[in-house]
Amino acid sequence: MKARMNVLVAGRNAQELQELERILEHQTDLRLSTRLITNGHSDPLYNIVDLPDALIFCTTVAWEDELSSLDARPASGRVPTVVTGPDNTQVMRTAMRVGARDYFSFPVPRQELVDSLDRIARELQPASTEAGGLISVINAKGGSGASTVAATLAHSLVEKIDQQVALLDMDLQFGHLASYFDLPEAGGLVDAILRADSMDRLALEGHMMKHKSGLHLLGNSSDQLLVPGDIDENQLHKLLALLRSRYEHTVVDLPRQIDGVTGLLLESSERVLLVLQQSICHVQDARRMLHYMRHYMGIADERIGVVVNRWDKRLALTIGDIEKALGIDGVTCIPNDFAKVAESANLGIPLLEVAPASPVSRSMVRLAEDLSGKKTVTAQSGFGRVWRKLAGA
Repeated sequence: MKARMNVLVAGRNAQELQELERILEHQTDLRLSTRLITNGHSDPLYNIVDLPDALIFCTTVAWEDELSSLDARPASGRVPTVVTGPDNTQVMRTAMRVGARDYFSFPVPRQELVDSLDRIARELQPASTEAGGLISVINAKGGSGASTVAATLAHSLVEKIDQQVALLDMDLQFGHLASYFDLPEAGGLVDAILRADSMDRLALEGHMMKHKSGLHLLGNSSDQLLVPGDIDENQLHKLLALLRSRYEHTVVDLPRQIDGVTGLLLESSERVLLVLQQSICHVQDARRMLHYMRHYMGIADERIGVVVNRWDKRLALTIGDIEKALGIDGVTCIPNDFAKVAESANLGIPLLEVAPASPVSRSMVRLAEDLSGKKTVTAQSGFGRVWRKLAGA
């Protein structure tokens, strides 16, 4: 951490507060303060005028009320929070749902806590003048697997490349990306678009669903029937700018249609991934889609990537045939492993966890490396290890 960060350690257990003070006492890049809650309020930030940069909240047996108090705070009154509590999966899930960045049980591992605070400090740094990358993924033909590619790519960028990533589900009527991560069918996409001109980065996070890996997902949970004309494109443009200021990558799963909303997203993207499968009809539709992108949207070929999903080298249609038909040089092939991909989707567990060594997973990680320009990070986050430990308990 380069700048000193104000961190408040709060809770009702004096011994735990002292233990956390001891763990962090030599961190010269932190300005640490503690608050022993004795006033009857569950909210650790109650009546604090100057909010800290980050909060470490020690929950107790009254964890439901304590975590509810965090959830009840308005977006403007929230700060990035690390929660400690019992070795209990239910408590951890609840902490994640109300926005916790990390969860630890005692004895808290010092280095993993420091790493967690370091990630928060990096997020709090002023936005770079270089905006985060926008990657749009769209099917050439319905059912080609764009949603699977988008979800696995976004998760790979977080889990393997250690990037800060937002995943946008832009299917306003039948979006289902949350199910890939066993997250509730909830999300604040429409509300975020409506409020885009008055939101800051912290308020944006309040609209996100958060996966244990650190991936943030923004989708639509409204039961109201929405069509692209219901979306204000100017507001959507503002939301994209906010996302790019907050995340290193924003991956967008687009429905297969060309209208004002998808056109705005495609034209704004640094990279567009067109997903097809290995058949003549998929290639024909891909050629038409490429024509629209090139001639009507002005998207240069170097911004377009073609992904052949469920690739099988035994089929007659070759890579050379596809490249020649589409007028492109180079495609990305994702091997066919229907059983593992279906298992991942049915369980709501990302493919990298279900089958990390499968050819599909390896291909997706390579794609993440190519798009990010970075190599796989071998060190695993402390939160991931803690989560898996509790989940298996």
